[in-house]
Amino acid sequence: MTQTDVLIVGAGPTGLVLALWLDAQGARVRIIDKSEGPGTTSRALAVHARTLELYRQLGLADAVVAAGNKAEGIEIWTLGKRRAHLNFSDFGADITPYPYVLIYPQDLHESFLVERLRMRGIVVERRTELLDFLDDGTGVEAQLQLPDGSKAECRARYLAGCDGARSTVRKNLGASFEGGTYEQLFYVADVEVDAGTHTISGEVTISFEGPDFVLIMPYGEPGKLRFVGTVRENRVGSAETLAFDDVGQEAVRALGLQVRAVNWFSTIASTTALPTASAMEMYFCLAMPPMCTVRRAGRG
Repeated sequence: MTQTDVLIVGAGPTGLVLALWLDAQGARVRIIDKSEGPGTTSRALAVHARTLELYRQLGLADAVVAAGNKAEGIEIWTLGKRRAHLNFSDFGADITPYPYVLIYPQDLHESFLVERLRMRGIVVERRTELLDFLDDGTGVEAQLQLPDGSKAECRARYLAGCDGARSTVRKNLGASFEGGTYEQLFYVADVEVDAGTHTISGEVTISFEGPDFVLIMPYGEPGKLRFVGTVRENRVGSAETLAFDDVGQEAVRALGLQVRAVNWFSTIASTTALPTASAMEMYFCLAMPPMCTVRRAGRG
């Protein structure tokens, strides 16, 4: 049986950062994840100031900021014209060195954190799943399934569930995940637009055109954009089969955008939920945000 101070279940951003922080404090850490590898889609794009402040304590902030795009304002468009501009580049400058929203795709973010862990001698154990665990009063004995299908045990002082809304840790603790889902359905899409056809700056853009709404964030190379838009009520019933060509794009066209490639598309419903318990003696449930729409959310 292997032993560690903290067994972290889930290698998303929360689990990875927790591992880095605990290692910096001198704790022995083991981090497992049942996935094959880090995510390959952008998902959550925004990194907020509080996260960057934590990263600064770990010596990570400069590298993350350099790799991302600063969004220092919002442009609001209606009927194809810019109606308002909000500059928040100096909003909160007296209380944080990061008075902006940083756009840094989650797949790149996770890969960065995985590499920083590797530099510290910690390797994420992939295709390794938590099956069950037992509290004996002095620690936790966890039963794991390894990549080859065999079983193994790990003893830890603490167990940290960073395994998201479908957390095995939370379920095994008997804590429910209570909340509800809003009726409005949204879509998210990572697209590429033809160079020279768009009016998008490096800031966040919101466009309204009739019943259509779209929020646009630039990320990565020039011309790569994240769209977050609404799905009309008459299309909600076919959400599982919707494609980008099926959703209303008037708000996109009003900006003069010509989409030449769609790299990722998904529909999402906004669900608000919280676990009934987030900490119990030697167990902690993390990475379960109250707004479980992580594809358009931010971190921090």
